[in-house]
This record gives sequence, C-alpha cells and structure tokens, in this order.
Amino acid sequence: MDASTLSAPAFSALTAPFASADPKIAMAEHKAEEFETLVLSQLLAPMFDTAKSPGLFGGDGPEQDIFRTMLNDEYARLLAARGGLGIANSVRDALLQLQSNSAPIQETMR
Repeated sequence: MDASTLSAPAFSALTAPFASADPKIAMAEHKAEEFETLVLSQLLAPMFDTAKSPGLFGGDGPEQDIFRTMLNDEYARLLAARGGLGIANSVRDALLQLQSNSAPIQETMR
C-alpha cells in the first residue's frame, strides 16, 4: 500500500499521529525531533564506520563514505520519527517551558 491509495485522513494519521494544532507546540515538536535525529546520527556513526563492505560490492572507497553518511542520517531520521530514545519529549517540554517563561525565545524558534 502506498500513499496514493490512502485517503487524506488515513494518510495524515500515518504521517503525523501526534501533530499539534497549536503552531508553537508543533514547532517545538519539530525542533525536538530534529535534535533527536542529530543525537541518533552521532550515536550511529561509529557503528557504521567500523562496518566494512566486502570487495564484491565495491569495497570501502571514498564514494561509499558519502553514501554511508547519508544512510546513517536517514536511519537516524526514521528512528527519531518512531520515538527514538525519547529525547525529543524532554527537549520539547524544555522548549515549551522556555517559551512560556520568556518572549524572546519564541522568536528564535522560527
């Protein structure tokens, strides 16, 4: 089943199950997920750096390093979108707390 076969409500339910109607909360959730993606990418990098490809599939040339980094970032993004380590929840709560305490913080979030 691909996105073209889903109805609009079903597709939006799959792509953003926890999306908030409040733009400030939605922005905080987005930024928190971006932060968790960055953390996961940094945690996954050493694991993939030590994995070597067999020569049959092209070996470990410089071009493979580029794609390994891209694949690592995509894995991190997917993990964060599905809950990751739970860092995003704490970051989101901290961002919302900062926003409620200080008006200038809201402007830097955009």
